[in-house]
Amino acid sequence: SIIKGYECVLAVSSKSSKDKIDMLRSMGAKVYVCPAHVSADDPRSYYQVAKRLHEEIKGSVYINQYFNSLNILAHYKTTGPEIWEQTNGNITHLIACSGTGGTISGTARFLKEQNPNIRIIGVDAYGSVLKKFHETGEFDNDEIYPYRIEGLGKNLIPDATDFKVIDEFIKVTDEESAHTAREISCTEGIFVGYTSGAVMQAVKQLNSQGEFNKNSNVVVIFPDHGSRYMSKIYNDQWMSDQGFFDSKNIEEEQQVQYVK
Repeated sequence: SIIKGYECVLAVSSKSSKDKIDMLRSMGAKVYVCPAHVSADDPRSYYQVAKRLHEEIKGSVYINQYFNSLNILAHYKTTGPEIWEQTNGNITHLIACSGTGGTISGTARFLKEQNPNIRIIGVDAYGSVLKKFHETGEFDNDEIYPYRIEGLGKNLIPDATDFKVIDEFIKVTDEESAHTAREISCTEGIFVGYTSGAVMQAVKQLNSQGEFNKNSNVVVIFPDHGSRYMSKIYNDQWMSDQGFFDSKNIEEEQQVQYVK
């Protein structure tokens, strides 16, 4: 958008990391930070603020990612074929986080057309309505409460989620997802973000439940980079403030020693 001369105006949740907001602003975007823990129809929510800005800004284009079918189509045309080709059609499981639902839905729609037996598992957060809605068709407001993971789960039902192509949802906790992200960075040399930690935490849980066997060919989508979370999961003080360090994880705090 910078190169083409477009102005970028974004409404984001206050749950978004400072790193993400600073990055957007440094690239010239105008960012409206909206309170995270309000209902989707509250005029202060980032959904409603985005709609208002679209109405106020003449000639603007409203991306509307939660209710835009092109969100699904983009991944149907790109991510799905890429995974199918790179696994030579041998994929047995796709594990991906579900926020807007575009990534998992479009990818799953393509993969299911190639092989309907591929298991599609969405990752959801405690505090989100998606898992229960998928299982019951009921929007349960009592499921909604604040959680820390960014980029997955929702307090509304996005049209960009095709629940028919998702076989199951699994929920993960804020704490375990944070530690799993840090573990991936230390053991695999892949600097992943909070949501990537969540999807790998789901894989751990599914494995312990006996979901996989020696013939499983599991594809996991890591959607975010660790640099977006330097003020959160990669900040020891933030982790401590959340109560995420205990006797089991305290060694993570000892990795830096200062020479005086």
